[in-house]
Amino acid sequence: MNNSKILDKLIDLWAKDKLAHFYIVQPSPTQENPREFTRKWIQNFLAQTIASEKETSLENAKSKLELGLSDILQISKEDEFENYSVSDEQFSEFNKFQNYRPLELKQRFITIDDAHSITTILSNKLLKTLEEPAANTTIFLLDPFRKNILPTISSRAIYLRLPSAQSAQSIASSKNLSEFLGGLELKEDIIEAVKLIERDRSNIMPLFDTLKGKKSLELEFVEGLTQYVNQREFDYSTLHRFSQALKWYEKAQVFNNYSPEKLSGLMLSII
Repeated sequence: MNNSKILDKLIDLWAKDKLAHFYIVQPSPTQENPREFTRKWIQNFLAQTIASEKETSLENAKSKLELGLSDILQISKEDEFENYSVSDEQFSEFNKFQNYRPLELKQRFITIDDAHSITTILSNKLLKTLEEPAANTTIFLLDPFRKNILPTISSRAIYLRLPSAQSAQSIASSKNLSEFLGGLELKEDIIEAVKLIERDRSNIMPLFDTLKGKKSLELEFVEGLTQYVNQREFDYSTLHRFSQALKWYEKAQVFNNYSPEKLSGLMLSII
């Protein structure tokens, strides 16, 4: 899925009032000027939602965004190497922002630049908000340098990984699942585990070992599987098997019931 399709999907979710409350946005590791790229990407998303809701041009929406809107809070800093402080006034505004209802837009947004600059202490301060977000509010944490984020934070987020042009081309030309997941830039140990299954369907244990206890990684893998199926011309029986396996898997997630059998059902339905 290229960047424009990811953007379109996100806007569609916004239009249907189905946005999640917390996303982490990451560019490709090969993306030039990742900090500027990630900022521009999220600004483009915000501008498009404003243009749609206010029935105005994209340029006018961008101007409104630059002037500031009461329902959009943007936390940023000039120095990419400087850490945020617990006493930072911007995060005081972050906490106050949770107490208000939308005034100008149907959905409120918070963007936070430079995920790598959030200290452990500040991360712990943010947890309560991430666990109990304000209604009609979506938070975007921008992670331009793809640094390690505390599991307590990352486990509450949906990752938006934006492929570079080269990655998008790789995805489009990939012939099998491991190549496709490589184009999505999933972790190398996942790719290697999938290659083992492609060689021999019984070699599924390394994948279980790789994903066990890593919830965000598991969800990322399942999202990759779903994208792969959506972009391939499988026959009806294969699509039906995958659909049934996905329903079984999602039902287990409701009860936080990790099961290798459910992951194997997803994998083996398409390999």
